[in-house]
Amino acid sequence: MDERIAVIGGGNMGSALVGGLVVKKIVPPGDVLVCEIDANRRERLRETYGVQVSESLEDAPGFAKILLLAVKPMHLTEVGNRLRDRLSKEHLVVSILAGQSRAKLSQALGGAARMVRVMPNLPAQVGAGISAVTFGEEVDCNQRAIVNEILSAVGPVVEIEEELQDAVTAVSGSGPGFLFQLASHLIEAAKAVHLPEPVARRLVVQTMLGTARFLEQSTDNAADLVKKVATPGGTTEAGLKVLQQADLEGIIRETIRAATERSKELGRK
Repeated sequence: MDERIAVIGGGNMGSALVGGLVVKKIVPPGDVLVCEIDANRRERLRETYGVQVSESLEDAPGFAKILLLAVKPMHLTEVGNRLRDRLSKEHLVVSILAGQSRAKLSQALGGAARMVRVMPNLPAQVGAGISAVTFGEEVDCNQRAIVNEILSAVGPVVEIEEELQDAVTAVSGSGPGFLFQLASHLIEAAKAVHLPEPVARRLVVQTMLGTARFLEQSTDNAADLVKKVATPGGTTEAGLKVLQQADLEGIIRETIRAATERSKELGRK
């Protein structure tokens, strides 16, 4: 890709994207600038990937026309105050700030640059994430292709309307936390029936990995696969009856609803 990229924020997600871009050779290391206040993070990224680094985020607009904004949402106002006079209509800002609409981003950053809103997720850190992206009408086809190529460095990309971003945040953004909780309960339950913890962990992790891959490759929907696994009178059916009695479906619906509403609340603040 023949574009320079400035990454503002070298935390977990910013570092994951930098790593993906360099390791997959989407962008040469010298064409990536990471602006990060933490000296240890700067040095680690420079040594690991060979990218350019800076303590000052003000260096970003002069280095590249594509800015990847990867700071915490609480720092948006400060970042905006420091960048707004340096941005122009030639700049494209790709934001991964949870709950921050393109309108809010544009207001904070002075309204000149074009805005793209993205919701990545934690597995991006191991190259297995998924990103949901929202473009504005002002973002042309070439810029959309560039953004998709950048995000593909850490996993597949889906394009959605902005009003769906809060739901995406709940499902794929918060989803890893919900699955970690499920894995934790499965491991503890396995230990309760006398499986050693290392064995329990390995069984649970590989079962989750394999099941996800099976579902990805299957032409059946998840509900149909449940029926195929649950042999009448078998062990799966016995366990599913417990989940049904506990109203697992209702619990999951409420979990996603609560996370979606919280995302909306954060966007209003």
